[in-house]
Amino acid sequence: MSRRSVQLRLYSLLEILLALGLLTDSLAAFLLSPFSALSNPLTSVVALATLTLLSSFLLTLLITALLRLRGESIQTLYLGGTGVRPSDVLLGLALVPVIFFLTFLLKSALRHFLPGLYSGERNVLEELMHSPLDLVLFLAVALFAGGFREELQRAFVIRRFAAGWGPAWLGASLFALFFGYGHLVQGKDEAIIAGVFGLVWGGVYAARRNAVAPGLSHGLYDALELVRYYAWGPLHYF
Repeated sequence: MSRRSVQLRLYSLLEILLALGLLTDSLAAFLLSPFSALSNPLTSVVALATLTLLSSFLLTLLITALLRLRGESIQTLYLGGTGVRPSDVLLGLALVPVIFFLTFLLKSALRHFLPGLYSGERNVLEELMHSPLDLVLFLAVALFAGGFREELQRAFVIRRFAAGWGPAWLGASLFALFFGYGHLVQGKDEAIIAGVFGLVWGGVYAARRNAVAPGLSHGLYDALELVRYYAWGPLHYF
């Protein structure tokens, strides 16, 4: 392997590490730390939404800068140079009920076969919702942080991994593990389920090189689940 190839691989690795969001999450938390009402994201929807949206904005700026250094753009990364195709939209919409079904199936299976991992029917984050304003703020988080930021992040990591470290499907699988770990605060079962969803969304991007379907299904699933939880409360599993 040539010296230039090694340098490009190491540069791609650095970009991947930066895109994981640990730096921007820490920066967002630091910027909000002087404000007592916003310093702990688990105390209110306002605090959680502020931290998540600020961190998402910072990470989007960082990824934009990294792309420009290589002469690339968010549009090319997210849309894969093909634009929004009807087939991507249809696939994204079709995935939403599939993901709801997978959630119910996996949560029920974990409850029966791995009860030690089952966190219960209540969700520590969704339980923060107490008013219509809370729901609106959560929906903003779901659509921007879930449907856009996280799928932009996933697309970036997969592309950079495939540029020198291995096939895109392997990059998608590894990022799915990281994605699941990021949901551990909601419970071990929720982390496992999020990891499975990460495999689905990452697999779709790796196959199509287009984040429209993953972004649409991710944002819609999160938003509809929030509305369902706010209106009817925890879902009862088998």
